[in-house]
Amino acid sequence: MKIRVYFCKESDPEVILKGNQISKQALGTIFELVWECEFKNILNPGRIWIKFKEEERPFGVPLKEKRSHQKIKQGDIIQISDEVFITNRVGVRKINVID
Repeated sequence: MKIRVYFCKESDPEVILKGNQISKQALGTIFELVWECEFKNILNPGRIWIKFKEEERPFGVPLKEKRSHQKIKQGDIIQISDEVFITNRVGVRKINVID
């Protein structure tokens, strides 16, 4: 199971949070991939969110050292296989990815 974490480059993610869908193109332009890992166990997005919220280096070495912010915050994305989740203040919610 491949897990990816994207950080939002934009300063105001409120526009993104209003909709329940995001395009594949937006993942590449508005968000930057900062961490990717393959797991054998099944993880839920809430557990990943907590890990990124509390720890300095949650799962080892990040893909990028220079990024817009250091810890996960509202508007960032967690992708588990084909499912995509956007972070809120207190957890995550599932969103649809459109072409």
